[in-house]
Amino acid sequence: MQVGDEYIYRTKHFAPSQRVRILGIERRKTTSRVDIEFLDGEQQGAQENVPGSRLRGPWAQVEEFDWWWANWERLNEDHYEMTAVEEYAVAQVFGSLIPNEVAEIDGRPIRDCIAVHDTTTLEGLLGIPTERLTADIAWFEADDVVYLSSAAGILMAELACRQNPTPILELVLKEEAEQRERCKHGRTFQAVDGSGERTATPEQEYDSYRKRHRPRHELLRQWCGHRAVTFHERLLAAEAEVERLDILAARAIGIVKESNAFLGQELEEEHERERITPEKIRPVVDRPLDPSEMPVIYVKKRQHRWW
Repeated sequence: MQVGDEYIYRTKHFAPSQRVRILGIERRKTTSRVDIEFLDGEQQGAQENVPGSRLRGPWAQVEEFDWWWANWERLNEDHYEMTAVEEYAVAQVFGSLIPNEVAEIDGRPIRDCIAVHDTTTLEGLLGIPTERLTADIAWFEADDVVYLSSAAGILMAELACRQNPTPILELVLKEEAEQRERCKHGRTFQAVDGSGERTATPEQEYDSYRKRHRPRHELLRQWCGHRAVTFHERLLAAEAEVERLDILAARAIGIVKESNAFLGQELEEEHERERITPEKIRPVVDRPLDPSEMPVIYVKKRQHRWW
C-alpha cells in the first residue's frame, strides 16, 4: 500500500465496494490509519481518515473481490445458528469421521461454513451424492473447493453418523463413563487462565453434565439411529433406581443394627428424615405474611447473676 494507489474501500464486509485513492498512511504497532479520497459516486472528492482494515485490495482486483464476497454473502444469508450443544456435536463428528483433507469447518470469512476439498471421498463418507447434499443449501465452487453454508454442518454430521455409527457410540460411552466418575467424586483441573489448580464438587459436575454433556450425547445417539431417551423413561428409571437403593440401604442398616443398635437406629431415622421428595425440591411461592400472622418463637435466655 503506497500513497497514490487506488484501492477497494468497504465500510463493512457486505457493503458495496468504492474506489478510493490513498493520500497518506499513519502506521502504528498493530493497526494503521489511512487518509483517502473517494473517486466515484456521491462522495466523489470527499476525504476521510479511516482504519486500514477497510481497504480490501488494489482496485484492479475489484471484479474478483466482488465475486467472492457476493458468494460469501449468499452463504451468510443461508446461515444456520447452531446451539452450543449442536456446535460441539458437529465438531466431534467431523473430528472423528471426516478428515480435514476431505472437508473441514471454517470460521472465516463467515462463521461455520464448510469447505469440501474432496467431493468423491465425501460422497462415500455420507452415502449420498454431492448434488443431493447441495440441493437445498447455498454453495459455490472456487479453486477446486466447494464451499457450503453452515446449514450443511448438522446434515453432514448426521449422514456421517448413520454411515459409520460405531466410533461415535464408543466415544459417547467413554465420555459417559468419565462423567459418571466425576459426578460421584468431583475432580481437580488446571484453570484455563493459568491461575492454578481448581476443584469441582460432584454437584457442580452433575449440573454441568445435565446442561452440557447429556444433551450432546443424546443428539449424537439420535444421529447414529438410536432413539433418544424420553423424559418419561428417565422418570421411570429414576424411580426404579431409588427403590433399588432404598432396599440396599435397608439391608445395610440392618447389618449395622446387629453390631451397633444405636448407630443403626440413627442411620435409619436420618434416611427417612432426609429423604428427597417432590414437595421438598419444588419451589413454593407464598403470599407475604402480616406481622400478626407470624408465629411467635420464645427463646429462653439464661439469667446471669453478679455477686
